[in-house]
Amino acid sequence: MRQTFTVARRNNLLFCKGMSMNLFIVGAGFTKAVFPCAPLNSELMAELKRNFSNSVSCRLQEQYATSDIEIALTKLDADIAMSWGEDERYRELVELRRAVENELGSYFSSYRASEELLSQFRWLTEFIDQAFAPGDVVVGLNYDCLLEGALDCKGNWSPQGGYGSSFGHLPVDEVFSTSPVTVLKIHGSANFGIAPYFNKPTASSVGFFFDEKWFPRSAKNTHFGYGAGTERPYLIAPSYVKLPTVEIAYLMLDALAAAATAEKLIVIGCALRPEDTFLGLIVTHFLRQSNWSARRIIVMDPKASGICERIRNYWGVDVSQQIVGIEANLESSVPELMKHIRPE
Repeated sequence: MRQTFTVARRNNLLFCKGMSMNLFIVGAGFTKAVFPCAPLNSELMAELKRNFSNSVSCRLQEQYATSDIEIALTKLDADIAMSWGEDERYRELVELRRAVENELGSYFSSYRASEELLSQFRWLTEFIDQAFAPGDVVVGLNYDCLLEGALDCKGNWSPQGGYGSSFGHLPVDEVFSTSPVTVLKIHGSANFGIAPYFNKPTASSVGFFFDEKWFPRSAKNTHFGYGAGTERPYLIAPSYVKLPTVEIAYLMLDALAAAATAEKLIVIGCALRPEDTFLGLIVTHFLRQSNWSARRIIVMDPKASGICERIRNYWGVDVSQQIVGIEANLESSVPELMKHIRPE
């Protein structure tokens, strides 16, 4: 049974009085551990083409002569910027990008948690039960809702603050307790929508769909959308050009606030690639604190040694004691991970 803690709000995040908190960065490797067929970015365009007849990915690949979705979308974003003022071409390119986003949202909505799924994977139940404590914050990089759905199944997530301070208003009568764990989805989500303001259609806001298919416990028998039919899916497609809305920018600021406070930074299923500059900023901010020598970065990945080496080379000074690599798959190494996250 979990221990009960007194909680408080600071910098719009949940913190536990008298207890340290941890910050997680969770990437595509987590979903792939549960669903081995889930694609990484390098496999994504081919996977979309397999799953959708007349996939927009076919057009994307043909137009930019690459099967790498990040390269293709980066070139598309450059074309969009260059076509500003050319109304017809600009509109055509923006529609292509939105079609890609719609396809991504539809595809990743199928990767979700359930009580049945947790019962099939003992390691996943142990990970959700043991790795997270009240006050912990997750920077979620995945479009799917697998992690927050699993947390919800175990009572570790609620819609009240569960997605950060930007997403807290639901049209439901039920009063939810503050979410023990906060998941900051800085790339958007398959269950996020963006819709114009009713009284200001030139501006838009982002919210989330609260539905039991994503949240089996807190949204049981509940199906609330967002935008009253005017919405479209909101996720930041995998491009080297990432332009967040104000709500996502707030989540990024919350992530930096958590990095300043966290005792440990745990990286799971994410390569921390050099081009992911915001993730590099989180790592930098985490260690640029007065108590940096007592802090730990824990990387769990089959290629953890290479990731840790890049972090050490980035800093230049000796941070070897602050970086711990666990070169293993998550599904086989939860006990080893727990020795580092919550040592007895």
